Amino acid sequence: MKFFIRTLGCKMNGLDSARLRAALLHGGYEEAEREEEADYVVVNSCTVTAEADRKSRQAAKAADRRLQQVAVTGCGARIDPARWEQEAFTSEAELLGRLDVRTEGLPFPVHARTRAFVAVQTGCDNHCTFCITRLARGAHRSIPIQEVAAQVREAEAAGAQEVVLTGINLAAWGSDDSNSAGGARLHELLEGLLEATTIPRIRLSSLGPQYLGPGFFGVFADPRICDYLHLSVQSGAPDILRRMDRGHGVEEVRRVAEAARRARPDMALAADLIVGFPGEGEAEFEQTRSLAEEVALAKLHVFPYSPREGTPAAAFGEQVSGPEKKRRAAALRETGRRLRQTFLEGQYGRQTEVLVEGGGTGLTGNYIRLAVPGAARGERVVREVTAAALAER
Repeated sequence: MKFFIRTLGCKMNGLDSARLRAALLHGGYEEAEREEEADYVVVNSCTVTAEADRKSRQAAKAADRRLQQVAVTGCGARIDPARWEQEAFTSEAELLGRLDVRTEGLPFPVHARTRAFVAVQTGCDNHCTFCITRLARGAHRSIPIQEVAAQVREAEAAGAQEVVLTGINLAAWGSDDSNSAGGARLHELLEGLLEATTIPRIRLSSLGPQYLGPGFFGVFADPRICDYLHLSVQSGAPDILRRMDRGHGVEEVRRVAEAARRARPDMALAADLIVGFPGEGEAEFEQTRSLAEEVALAKLHVFPYSPREGTPAAAFGEQVSGPEKKRRAAALRETGRRLRQTFLEGQYGRQTEVLVEGGGTGLTGNYIRLAVPGAARGERVVREVTAAALAER
């Protein structure tokens, strides 16, 4: 039987799908190149916003219409399995049991023999008013250093040259409660991995700025840590951050930007930003845009606020209209394009290492995609950053 996995949402969902794919292949199933060729479609759903939930349901219904067998897993299935018209599974293990697939001795999932995603933390105890992930993923839990190091070594043995450390609230690693930013010890995990493994590159996925202290920036200076930080900022307006109950303010973002650049002058700083959150007026939107410019973000991920049933923010007053959210998102994305170009031009002339992927391109540590003609996938080559070498869309 041929299977196809459609993944929606975050990197943790991507890692779950990679492990599921490895298990199905190990169990004798064949992967279809295209969804329409599959006999069995797995929709790994996301439900972080109403829009993400809608897209997940749309993907499941589209597969249904093709008369395929459809299974739904992921956060949408965990939150409310009974709401799905398709067969829903609250865990990958439950789905694999249904398909009679054993999980012992599975190969480590490595993406295109270049990088592997490694979960170091799961769950979240925070109470962000727009988010339902803590209900879908459960309480905050850190995976022990020894277990993470073993996965990193396994990934390198499988051919990976880079691991991406990921989690639902990654930066809170080591804390007893992710609401207690002072207990976070991500730097200790990184120090342990640098000592216990030889993987050439360690990349970090999204980080809450409130968890990053002096210890983190001491280890961030190590050249094996990719000089790229992706911050979960969400807004540059203090009043909106309070309404979001984010656990950080604007000053934490400024502090992180300054400390990171002291440690790695060529580093790139990216951020997730939500526009149109309830109560956001033009002044608050401009505060967000101003912060992006002030800290010189190199990459912006912009999301119009989408009310998620079951979250406090969905019941807030002062909801922003759809057209206005769309306008603000377009304006902020335009700011992001301009900031990206400024960052790239500042990197011109720099000699930097590129990890080669497919299609004759690869990524630098600070997330610039460059053309590397003639280089083999998985190679690490030194390339000069120039306008002609850029391979970004």
